[in-house]
Amino acid sequence: MSLNQFITALPLFFIGLAAVISTRAFAASLPLPLKMLSRLCLITFAVELAGHLTRDQNNNFWIYNIFHVFYYIYLANIFYHTLTNDNIKMVIPIFYVTFLLFAVFNTLFLQGMHTLQTYTLVLGGSFMIFLAGTYFLELCTSTENESITRDPFFWFSFGYILYFGGTVPFLGMFNYLSNNFYEFTVFYYRNFSNAFSILLSILLMIGFLCRKNFQKSS
Repeated sequence: MSLNQFITALPLFFIGLAAVISTRAFAASLPLPLKMLSRLCLITFAVELAGHLTRDQNNNFWIYNIFHVFYYIYLANIFYHTLTNDNIKMVIPIFYVTFLLFAVFNTLFLQGMHTLQTYTLVLGGSFMIFLAGTYFLELCTSTENESITRDPFFWFSFGYILYFGGTVPFLGMFNYLSNNFYEFTVFYYRNFSNAFSILLSILLMIGFLCRKNFQKSS
């Protein structure tokens, strides 16, 4: 295996490891949002594995375009079950509908299925930064005495802010950069986007290994 192949495969290993560790949410009967996030981690690994195996085909963007629509709506739903701010929770169902309609419009009239749907990525990723930031604000203003670092969603939210903050600007320009600065695009994706993916996986693992005292879920 060459160095480039190793660097390309390394994020997949961490995504898979995070998915395996996330299943602790079921073994320990943890709350619903943690179980939902574990399912998302497992699905993400399956999709990334499929994308890795088909990366040499002429075009496998359709796999990610379909997955991203599901991913952002499902992740927003996880935050819906986690946030306590009623005003923000009222916005999330609006996002479901708006984002889904935009994704359909983007597919039919703008970017299609055979190129990376960067508009969808920017809209979804930006909203996830907003939701993760909102949770951080709630956590910082909470009156609970328990350390915030023992809260799994402290690590999850921190990870999503870093990941989407670091990748959304690049992915938003991905098609333009790929067409005009291909070597730079490959370099940035391989060395920086993959690094953010690994960092997110590590923070997800830390979150699932937290020892916060939860009430057992039914």
